Amino acid sequence: MVLIIGAGPAGLAMAYQLQQRNIPYKVLEKNQIGNSWRNHYDNLSLHTLKEVSGLPGWPVPADFPEFLPRKKVVEYLEKYAEHHQLNIVEGVGVTGSTYHDDHQMWHVDTTAGREDCDVVVVTTGIWSTPNIPTFKGQDEFAGTIMHASFYKNAAAFKDKRVLVIGGGNTGTEVAAEIGETAQFTGIAIRGGTTFVPYPKSAQAMKVAAVLFRYLPDALGHRLLKRGRPDFSHLKLYPPEGYLTQNYPVVGYELPDAVEAGKVEVYPTGIDHLTADQVVFSDGRRESFDTIVLATGYRPTVDFVAQELELNKRGWPTVNRHWQSIKNQRLFCVGFAYPNTEGWIQSITRVSEQAANKLATLAKRAKNR
Repeated sequence: MVLIIGAGPAGLAMAYQLQQRNIPYKVLEKNQIGNSWRNHYDNLSLHTLKEVSGLPGWPVPADFPEFLPRKKVVEYLEKYAEHHQLNIVEGVGVTGSTYHDDHQMWHVDTTAGREDCDVVVVTTGIWSTPNIPTFKGQDEFAGTIMHASFYKNAAAFKDKRVLVIGGGNTGTEVAAEIGETAQFTGIAIRGGTTFVPYPKSAQAMKVAAVLFRYLPDALGHRLLKRGRPDFSHLKLYPPEGYLTQNYPVVGYELPDAVEAGKVEVYPTGIDHLTADQVVFSDGRRESFDTIVLATGYRPTVDFVAQELELNKRGWPTVNRHWQSIKNQRLFCVGFAYPNTEGWIQSITRVSEQAANKLATLAKRAKNR
């Protein structure tokens, strides 16, 4: 039996793949199906066209919009689970686990008791646990410091001076949105960022995903650089290194906001905070009363950490079948995806690769 932890897109896709291969499984979800999507900011939407954003075995319905807003993503995930009658238990969290190598069995501790299984598949996603950095002097700062995971909309920032830290899709979208409302809005982007337009062709997205997955980085970088605008005149500098190794921001909302004078860019890090100011690494000072940390997330894998090795970013190290390099009966699916392919776009391919390997393990166990 396979125990899948998490009922987001990756967990649902894995459940479908195992169901198709007649491999017994159960999905445990601490909250509700698609819980992360239920709690994101109001105006979040997918950046990939619906034609490439469906999970295996059931496409996004034709009457859904081209770019699914947050609530439509949740609706799709719920309908997907219902359509395939997936075996999901909601409201059960995992608190720990033990793997017994002598009889190749997992004992998984949950809030509803112990579960025994042959294989664990962790699909807790890329938005599980907020990554919250600390800054020198932040105890003296009299304003508010909040992670972007708590941001819903710009209404609360009407008379505020707001600094957003982070130049990814979330940070740039939140900064542009707040810039329409706040008294003053800044965004600190230490490592540079790169922008692409919203896609117009699902077929082109599919071709690009395959092409850039196999092209050498140097060649891929040259092709991407030729097709991407340079916003250096707005202090939105490109990242160092190959563009193929950096996730792009989809859409030009931030460059447009900067051009219109609604957002100020600080292309540097934070040195320290005072009671009412942010002191940047380049020595510049600015007064802010709210700081929004669009600083990403850490994976939620603590309950299987003893059977994992993590890379420098803190993400699970896996082989090409998405198995932990430390334990072949532990799979981590949906944590990594190519910089030139949408996360949900990659789920069908990744879940199929993992499920095929799981089927091989099941066949070996049956023939033993």
